[in-house]
Amino acid sequence: MNNQTIDLRTCEPGDTLISSQGAILKYVRPTKESEYLDHYVQYIELPDGSKPKASFGTRTHDGFVFKNKRIPETDHDIVKIIKKC
Repeated sequence: MNNQTIDLRTCEPGDTLISSQGAILKYVRPTKESEYLDHYVQYIELPDGSKPKASFGTRTHDGFVFKNKRIPETDHDIVKIIKKC
């Protein structure tokens, strides 16, 4: 799935993110200088409906799990941003 229109720099903490694999994530914040990639996210619900315990990750500005090496069949790249009301 193509996510070229995704720009996590437009996100505010609490915005909902949908991954290409169907997971629901929450935007937490931009990463700090010492952290990996550009944005810090939290997994809220996995595609099977289960709730992960304290599962966090990072994404590039355009929502990718990895900057260079990508595996679209399994990566939870961000494909949709739902702005917090």
